[in-house]
Amino acid sequence: MKTLLLFLFVAVAAVYSQVPERCEAPSAFESRIGRLDTIRGYFVRGKMSYDARNMRTRIVEEVETREDKEYYDVLYLHNTQPGKEYRYNLKTKQCETRMLNNSFRRFEIPEDAHPFGEFTIGTKGQPGEGVDVTMWGGRTSMGGEFVGVFTLAGCVPVNDRYFRNESSFDNTDFYDVTLGISNASIFIPPHECMP
Repeated sequence: MKTLLLFLFVAVAAVYSQVPERCEAPSAFESRIGRLDTIRGYFVRGKMSYDARNMRTRIVEEVETREDKEYYDVLYLHNTQPGKEYRYNLKTKQCETRMLNNSFRRFEIPEDAHPFGEFTIGTKGQPGEGVDVTMWGGRTSMGGEFVGVFTLAGCVPVNDRYFRNESSFDNTDFYDVTLGISNASIFIPPHECMP
């Protein structure tokens, strides 16, 4: 009996002492997002198409500022030299093109990230009513700090918080994620932005 109890104690201790393993996040997906940007002071709701292999992102967004709501179709192409941003205002029908001065932001778990633990979003007791996730954090290649939450099944991003410094951060929540890109032409700049 003592041997059985000792075995159970060791087995339970081994389960609780396991460190989450780093997983490979999807390199291409589409998602609805909610993003809070503390530097610019606004909240964005949008539909995002994300392609990490080719370093490009497109977001059709509703930007809520203190005074107004704006609507943009924004394409970020980091795969060109220099990188370009095409920002088409859906209300005014004007396009603004600018050079990108920041690096491509990957929604993944970097090699040197640290696990903060596993938990369940939603109800844990009922099948299908909760999602098991793992939380990771560390420094990014751009010099900031990040905390990311990813599903255990499929390593799909749920939340990404990027800290530029002590007082400013971006917080992005991902909803209704679909793996892959449904239409590759989404990464072609709007014709209104072309000369």
